[in-house]
Amino acid sequence: YLDRPAVVCDKFGIIVFWYLPGAIDLAIQVSFPLDRSVTSSAATNDKWRTHSSNLYQSQSGGTPGCINLSPAWFLQGHPMISATLKEFGRSFCQAMHRPAVLIAAALRVMHPNLYWSSLAMKLALGLWAADKKLDKMGDRLREWASVFTALAIVCNRCSPMHRDPLSRPQWFDVMTTAGNYGVASIKMPNLGIESVYPAGSMVAESGRIIRHGLEMADSDQTAWVWYMRDDVHEFVDIPRADYSKYWSLVTDAL
Repeated sequence: YLDRPAVVCDKFGIIVFWYLPGAIDLAIQVSFPLDRSVTSSAATNDKWRTHSSNLYQSQSGGTPGCINLSPAWFLQGHPMISATLKEFGRSFCQAMHRPAVLIAAALRVMHPNLYWSSLAMKLALGLWAADKKLDKMGDRLREWASVFTALAIVCNRCSPMHRDPLSRPQWFDVMTTAGNYGVASIKMPNLGIESVYPAGSMVAESGRIIRHGLEMADSDQTAWVWYMRDDVHEFVDIPRADYSKYWSLVTDAL
C-alpha cells in the first residue's frame, strides 16, 4: 500500500510506475479548465469511459464524464484536430499551458527518451501540416504546450480494471488529479499495489502493461490523463522511445 513517493521497477530495472502524491500545487489545480469539456452517454460496454454507470454526480454543478483533446487525433488515415479543440482551440490551449509545461518537465526526468521522441514527433507533425497547408492544425500544434499528443479531461468517474491497448508498453501515460475530495485509491492488481490518490497526485505508468482501476472518490474529482498513440508516431516516421531504466536515470543525474 503506497502513500508516499515511489518508483516501481521490474527485475531488469525497467520503470513501470511513478507515484508522486502532492506533485501538483493547489494554485495549478485550481487552474484546471473543465467548463464545456465533459460528456457522458448510455454507451455500450466497450465505451466504459463515458458510460453513465461509471459516473457520479457533482456537488458543485460540474458535468460528470470525459472528453479527449488533441491537436493531431489520428482519424481517416491521417492526423486531425479533435472536435472540441477545433471549436475552442486557442482558449483551451492557453488555459492548459501551465499544467502542460509541468507535465513536460516531469516527463523529461521520468522518461527522457519518450520526451525527446515526442518533441521530434511534434516537429514532424508541424512540418507535415505546413506542407499540406493545414494552417489551423499548425496553429494548434504551436499553442499545444504538452509533449503528449492527447489529453483526456475526466470529471467524477470511477474506472474499472483495464489496460490501455493502443499505447506502447515502453511508454508512460501521466495522470494528475485535482478536486475537493478526501478519499480515493488506485489499484494495480498485477503489481500487487494499491495507492492512495489524493488531490494533487501525479502518476506515470505503462498503461499497456499495468492493469489499473480507480475507485469512486467521496466528492468532486477532476483528472487529467496525458497520453499518446503510436499511429501518430508511425505516420510521421519517428523512432519510438525505449523503456525508461532506473540506473540510466540515476547515472544521468550524477
